Order: sequence, then C-alpha cells, then structure tokens
Amino acid sequence: MLAFQAGDEAAFDEIVALLSGRVFSLLRRLLGPGEPVEDLAQEAFLRLYRARASYQPRGKLSTFLYRITYNLALNRIRDRSRRPEVGMPTGAEGEAIDLADRRAEAPWAASDRRSWAERIEAALARLPENQRAALVLQHYDGLDLEQIGGILGISAKAVKSLLHRARTRMREILAPYREAEHD
Repeated sequence: MLAFQAGDEAAFDEIVALLSGRVFSLLRRLLGPGEPVEDLAQEAFLRLYRARASYQPRGKLSTFLYRITYNLALNRIRDRSRRPEVGMPTGAEGEAIDLADRRAEAPWAASDRRSWAERIEAALARLPENQRAALVLQHYDGLDLEQIGGILGISAKAVKSLLHRARTRMREILAPYREAEHD
C-alpha cells in the first residue's frame, strides 16, 4: 500500500490479486449462500483505492481491508432486514421458487438432505452478525484476537467473549444433527 501511495499504480493490482480471494471468502461467509458478493468486493477495493491518501500503516493492510469489507457486509445485512423482497421470484422456466426460510427450518427436517458443510453454513447464518464475523475471521481466515478486534472495533477480550458465545450457539444449533447421527 505504501508503494501505491507513492504513485505505483501496479502495486494496487498486486494488492487486489493477493487479497481478493480473502475478501470474496469473507463476504460469502458473512452474507450466506445466494448473495451476490461481486459488487461488494468491488466496492471494498474501490474504498481501499480511495483511501490511498489517508491510509496510515498502523497494522496489516489485510486487517484494514477486512474492516472495510466487514462494514459493507454489515450494511448489506441490515439493508436486507429492512427491505423485504418485492414480488414473487421465479426460476428460469417461470416456475415458483420455494421461499422457505432455510435458517428457520428444524434441523432434523433436513438432516438427510444436507451435508455437514451445508449444516455449518446454515448454522453460521443463524448467528448474530458480530458473532458470525468473529468466528469466520478466526476459523477461516486465521486472524488473532487483536486483529479481529481491530476489524470489529472492539477489544480482544470482547472478541474472546464473542467467540465463546458463537461456539456455544453453534453447538446448540448443530446438536440435533450430532444426536441424530449417534442414534
């Protein structure tokens, strides 16, 4: 980023190449399946580009970019909850699309149809945004408590508490699946 600040435009292309996979991954995990993340990823990098002059290297560039990405995802989640879908969506052939809330579905009702990865993804979607973000950033992105705290704007101690609550809730959500496998 410092090279980019100094006028090396190719340095920004390198930043995008190095971090775009992580940005897409974070957005997919925070927003859940079916959410188009391309526009938000582009917006995250656009905001990083615009921050060239004001960027101060107080930490890792990836942490700074994660903070931008997290804020964009949080805004999308809030917008989604405020604006219900209009009209009845249809598939490519004009058929009605099942609009059942997958997150509200009883775990045992779908246990035969879902793989563990899908179950975990659905469980993540049921967590509050801040718990989901903390868990994703630590488990999938390997960030430490300080880095996560910097992204979420909270202390490392608060991150530790969020992670504990997130894991406890994940265990509760996934317990029926584990019990069904042991029966």
